[in-house]
Amino acid sequence: MPPSPPTSPPSAASLKAWWKQFTLVQKFPKPSSSGGVFGVPLRDSLRYASVQISTANQNNELYVWGYIPVVVAKCGLFLKQKGTEVEGIFRINGSSRRMRELQTIFETPPRYGKNIQWEEHAFTPHDVASVFRRFLTSMPEPVIPNALYHDFRNAYSKKPFNQEEVVGAYKRLIARLPLANQYLLLYVLDLLTVFAKKSDINKMTSTSELSYFLLYETLIVAGNLICYRFGCDISSSRSQSPGP
Repeated sequence: MPPSPPTSPPSAASLKAWWKQFTLVQKFPKPSSSGGVFGVPLRDSLRYASVQISTANQNNELYVWGYIPVVVAKCGLFLKQKGTEVEGIFRINGSSRRMRELQTIFETPPRYGKNIQWEEHAFTPHDVASVFRRFLTSMPEPVIPNALYHDFRNAYSKKPFNQEEVVGAYKRLIARLPLANQYLLLYVLDLLTVFAKKSDINKMTSTSELSYFLLYETLIVAGNLICYRFGCDISSSRSQSPGP
C-alpha cells in the first residue's frame, strides 16, 4: 500500500534526508554470463553494462549515488556536449546504418561501449539521440512503470497548484520506484533539463518532440522543484566507469 500523504508540506530537512539515499553506492552483482542491453529489463542489463554516477555537492565533493546503463551515460554525455543546440534532436532520426553500428558497440562484451572513442567514428548527434531514444523505448517497461504512470501525471495536474505539495508528491512517488529506475529517471531528468534550457534553439517544445519522453514537462518541473528544495544540482552529475 502506498504511503499516506503527509498532513503538512515536506520540510527542507526531510527533503535533504531523502536526497542522501542517492549518495549510497548500490552495487549490482555481476552474472556469470553476459546478455543483451536493448530490449531487456533495466536491472538485467545493469548487471553487466553499467557505469557509476557521481554528483557534486555545493562543496564540489563527489558522491557515487548509483548506476545507469553504459549506453545512457555515454550517449547522454555526448548529447550534452554536442547536441543541445541541434534542432529536432530527439525527433529527427539518424542514419539507420550508423545507428545499427552504434547499437552494436553498446551490445558487444566485455566493455559494452565503455571505451568508445567518439572521434574515431562519424556518428552525428541525431544518430546518438536516436540510439539513446531506442534504448529507452525498447525497455519492456518504461522508466516510470505503467502502474505509476497516472500517479506521476496527476501529481502535477492537481488544482490549485501548490509547489510544496508537488515536491512532496514526487518525493514519495520516486521513492516507490525500483532503485534502478530512480537512478535512470534522475539522469534523464538531468539531461532533459539541459536541453530545456536551450529550447529556443533546439525547438524542443513541440508536442511531436516531447512525445518521445514520458511525462517530459511534468518531470522537468518536478525535477527542478525538488532540486531547488534540496540545494542540489543534478546537472553537475558525472558518469564514470566502475572498473575494467
